[in-house]
Amino acid sequence: MLQVSLLLLIASIWFPGATRIAGTDGSLSFLLALFCAVVGIASYGALGKRIHRTEATLATALLMTAGLIIILSLLSMLHADNPMRTMRAIFAQIFGFATIPAIAAISVRPNGGVLIERLVSTMIIMSVATACIVIAGFGGAKFADRAEGYFKHANQLGIALSAGLPLIAARLVTARKHRMLLAGCLVTVLLGLVKSGSKTNFVVGVSGLGLFFALYATYLAVRRQRPLTVIAGVVAAPLVLQAALFILQSLNPRAHRLLMTQLSGGEAHSMISRERLWSISIDLGLAHPFTGVGAGQPIGDIAPHSHNLFIEYFRTLGVPGLGLITIMVLLVVVILAGAVVPTVIGQGQSKYATSTNGMLLGSAVCVWNYLVANQMSDSFGPSTAPFFWIPLALLIAYRSMRRSPAPETGERRLTYREAIPRAAQALGT
Repeated sequence: MLQVSLLLLIASIWFPGATRIAGTDGSLSFLLALFCAVVGIASYGALGKRIHRTEATLATALLMTAGLIIILSLLSMLHADNPMRTMRAIFAQIFGFATIPAIAAISVRPNGGVLIERLVSTMIIMSVATACIVIAGFGGAKFADRAEGYFKHANQLGIALSAGLPLIAARLVTARKHRMLLAGCLVTVLLGLVKSGSKTNFVVGVSGLGLFFALYATYLAVRRQRPLTVIAGVVAAPLVLQAALFILQSLNPRAHRLLMTQLSGGEAHSMISRERLWSISIDLGLAHPFTGVGAGQPIGDIAPHSHNLFIEYFRTLGVPGLGLITIMVLLVVVILAGAVVPTVIGQGQSKYATSTNGMLLGSAVCVWNYLVANQMSDSFGPSTAPFFWIPLALLIAYRSMRRSPAPETGERRLTYREAIPRAAQALGT
């Protein structure tokens, strides 16, 4: 039941505009998240002792911080102009309780590695399906020079697709078959990102791909594995970057022109408007330093959020909110560093974990992409929060799985009752 619920949750988050209940975007995802949170926490209580202490401690600290943000958001209903909009910030944190305990509980089952791979495959399939819809221009994904897909804004679509790219890349380099198909999936999602017209997320997505391949190349070089692959990657990297820019210029000239203007130091309209939003948001935070204006509150009629994670929490929840989100980001950075650095340098690892390590690096880059994108784009909104929590939960699960060889090799430890007859049979022969 928990696995099916997680699969349905992953499928639903790609179509928040098509899963409305009573006119609210993503309502079906929220209901599934609440169910996964209840079942996942209950399952984690029974299986949590099998999670490594480090992962369990970091996950607990992260969820405690998310819980404090929920409490602070609920209290802000007392003074918010629109109390119902505070639920946006609350649901963004609920996804953490829905995914981290549930995926951690699944990962420690006897076939946990297979179950986790199903979740990753679902993420990849849905990212490719969304990209195909955007490219073809079906339904709500009709393309002009910015496409929203079935999200509310193009930036949200860009965040979702940029979260899918590193997972596809990780599966591509670790898979033993279907590599051509996975390469096609990678190109398709990149084309969907181009069609979205989100300049920030195009840069984040392409940079994230480069970061992943650089980390994986270093991982191979440290172990002196596949030297020709490493050399080919170094040579191909600048060519791939040029190809990505050429595709952007060909398919979305406006986005390419604005991006080049920003990179050359020119003043693009989007940057000017963001600077204005940031200034207004900081002034509102300074006017309400201890309470903020209320979680999820828009900036008048100007914008629904501040387009910067830290400024948004300072504006809406004051200094306490800024402190909590800073603690959360620092915890995530600690998790990323604790996962990526030992993986790349090979500290205390055996060779069996190659596939798991590759997927771990891909999940880590997904989380990093989200944090970077939220400094310029969507500010941890409920429509995109799952693309932060799900890769983070996968990262924690991969770290835990890597400590045991059973998921990687596909072998199962024998129970006491099974071991006795096999030992007797071996002695008889």
